[in-house]
Amino acid sequence: MNKKIISIMIISLILGCVITSSYAATSEETTANNILNEKYSENSKILVVYFSRTGENYNVGNTEVGNTAMIASYIKEYLKADSYEIVPVKKYPEGYDECLNIAKTEQQENARPKIEGKIDNIDKYDTIILGYPIWYGDTPMIINTFLEENKLDGKTVLLFNTHEGSKDAGTYSKIAQKLSSSKVNTNGLNIQGQTARTAEGKQQTIQWLKEQGL
Repeated sequence: MNKKIISIMIISLILGCVITSSYAATSEETTANNILNEKYSENSKILVVYFSRTGENYNVGNTEVGNTAMIASYIKEYLKADSYEIVPVKKYPEGYDECLNIAKTEQQENARPKIEGKIDNIDKYDTIILGYPIWYGDTPMIINTFLEENKLDGKTVLLFNTHEGSKDAGTYSKIAQKLSSSKVNTNGLNIQGQTARTAEGKQQTIQWLKEQGL
């Protein structure tokens, strides 16, 4: 067997390993991505803001669209709202344990992770619907970055989150205290990660929106 054939076999083996170790988006994730990238109207007064993490998620496995992003897509589609994803400058690792360790350190240091880009026209929105996962019994620290960098005075703020047993972990009242000049609705929506990715999760989300008069 000549060297050229051996080289081709080695390259094929490497490529095969890469393909095997990767994971493809599900049809539900593809739909969610399409919705989140859609621009429904130039005149929307509602902005869905969300922080969500892809990769390995507890009790869910590897994801191309995070649990919280799935909920955000249901809200955006139902309300034909605008959306904005909170993206960290320094991406969190895809491994669950590695991410958990970083989240713990950020809490201990009261960190403010930097966010990529800004919302240039946040003044046009009357209502902000903010979503996040629960990390180590609290909001991810990057949510504090967002709240401190954006003026939300006078706006109606609704909250939703994903979790694995802690519900909202008291975060709704903490955010209400932090945004004392905003109209924060603490009757938020908390959904477990697995449920967030199902038709039941979508139904719960729409029902919640209806209960809020939206």
